[in-house]
Amino acid sequence: MKKGLCLLLTLVLTLALCAGGLAKEDWVTPVQEIETWDREVDFLVVGYGLAGAAAAVEAHDIDPTAEILVLEKMPRSLAGGNSIASGQTFLVPAQSAVETVKTYLYNCNLPNPIPDEYLTWLCQGFADQLPWIQSVAAGVGYEAGYVGGGELKWGSMVVEFDSFEGSTFDGCSAHLRKIGSTFENGGVWRCFDLACQARDIEVAYETPAVSLIQDPFTKEVFGVIARQADGTEIAIKSRKGTLLACGGYENNLTMQRDFHGMDMVYTAGTPGNTGDGIKMLMEAGAQIWHMKNQTQSGGFWLGIKVPEHEATFMRNFNMAGNSWIEISADGTRFYDEAKSYHRQHMKYMEYGRYVDLPHEKALPVDLIFDEKTREAGSIASQWLSWPTTTEGYMWTSDNLAEIEKGWIIKADTIEELAQKLGRDPEVLKATIDKWNADCAAGADSEFGRDPAKMAPIDTAPYYAVSITPTLVGTTGGAKRDTAGRVLDWNDEPIPGLYEAGELGSYFANLYQNGTFLSEAMLSGRAAAQTAFGGVSEIKEVAAAAGGVAWEGAADGVYTATVDGLHDKIEVSLTVEGGNLTAIDITGGRDTMFITDEQLAEYTGAIIAAQDPNVDIVAGATVDCQAIGTAIGQAFAK
Repeated sequence: MKKGLCLLLTLVLTLALCAGGLAKEDWVTPVQEIETWDREVDFLVVGYGLAGAAAAVEAHDIDPTAEILVLEKMPRSLAGGNSIASGQTFLVPAQSAVETVKTYLYNCNLPNPIPDEYLTWLCQGFADQLPWIQSVAAGVGYEAGYVGGGELKWGSMVVEFDSFEGSTFDGCSAHLRKIGSTFENGGVWRCFDLACQARDIEVAYETPAVSLIQDPFTKEVFGVIARQADGTEIAIKSRKGTLLACGGYENNLTMQRDFHGMDMVYTAGTPGNTGDGIKMLMEAGAQIWHMKNQTQSGGFWLGIKVPEHEATFMRNFNMAGNSWIEISADGTRFYDEAKSYHRQHMKYMEYGRYVDLPHEKALPVDLIFDEKTREAGSIASQWLSWPTTTEGYMWTSDNLAEIEKGWIIKADTIEELAQKLGRDPEVLKATIDKWNADCAAGADSEFGRDPAKMAPIDTAPYYAVSITPTLVGTTGGAKRDTAGRVLDWNDEPIPGLYEAGELGSYFANLYQNGTFLSEAMLSGRAAAQTAFGGVSEIKEVAAAAGGVAWEGAADGVYTATVDGLHDKIEVSLTVEGGNLTAIDITGGRDTMFITDEQLAEYTGAIIAAQDPNVDIVAGATVDCQAIGTAIGQAFAK
């Protein structure tokens, strides 16, 4: 039923909202106004992208009896957040490279570094979580592979800023795909979606959270007001906490103008990311960070916006033809448009530092090409972008369907094309003539474009399509600690409130390929672990037989082979008189990172306590988790 919503604003937040130009809406409801709860759950997740799905999986695996509810703004067919439209890469540094990758990511974040302990946790977590990801994937028929199509291999990475100290770190770029496949659009999120389904985790689609429910004095968050598909609003209480994993503000032009100064920008990801979480966090008194980094961390990509789709297509990174240019508001070229900027997430070097491409200052921008380029191949990506990955539209290879739809403007002469674009025909003709003269001379006299990527625009018909800045993600939101807890302006946790994924990301400037998806999984898991007070890999062992895993086992040696960080490891477990008396690594010891002293410490603690739920040894998390998994598997047999 409809609940009375009451505005809860401190003076600071009022000023912040007014400065930001946001509409004055109710995003916090005082808990005293909730007469009855329409529903109570153990853990409430807002947003069903990768971060929300990973959190739900982790929460379930820590406590399979817990009632978990995920609220998703979009309908089932359009769920997945930005993760479904991403390039699908997640980054896995080698254990030996944690300090090196930490140096690299520190340099990427400059001039806005995050606390050192946060960065240490982030890099160690990236190195630790591959076995967990693989175990989730294997349970639903998926596997991790190298994005190039082969098996995972160290060194198979896209390093975007190789001049930075630390850029030589060892690691791999991975994605998730159905076993036996080579690649799958949206594969990482689809895998976790299946994992949620396999665990019977409830997802309420077309049910956005519209308000946090908070005690106005203690600031504790008890749950949310959610709006159901029929428009009715319900109060949902969460006993262990509420996790906001509902993305950024890419599809909110007002926020883009107010927080980043953008005049026109669209999203290449989910249209559902309109800053809802940011509004709720600001109202709740959260400390806000990373709303305007020096660059948009994920970069301004080059989008093609058409009326039939709310999100953009992306201009092809590597145009098949060479007879094309981009022109700015004054009808002239404005940069070297054929460089592989996507290898640095659309950054280029200016005054000795990486900055966003200049399109936001050059609007309106048009891509001009001729018949040769039209015939050569699709001018739009057939891989990335929401209309392709989620809505299923594949841009045609010859571009003819898009010309027929009116998405691409066609004309018999350059002058006619200019008129259709509302541009000065003489200026456009002069720009094309200059380009063609440079092509004949074999050198770009303006911007130094590679001669191998130059061809004259001289074959009618001629074409144009509007190019607009388009976003793959924003990183603004609440400051959060490494436990996923939302912090207030005194760096104190707001009780009951968690955050994960893109919303409040740890990345504060340049984006390294693969880190957004890695962060989504890691931060989602961290929030669930904090809320439930445990880690799933260890908790599962204790739950395997209703007590300790070896309870009731006959005397003997039990073995299991599990995935370690680099290879399979075999663990042998000896039971005598109902007690676990020995834990030995009988295969793959040389591939493990854990030292002999750490191994003795960890296994000795399990044997002494007769309980697998002991503290993991710092610096050897993956190997400890593998041993814990082996214990569960050995006695489950």
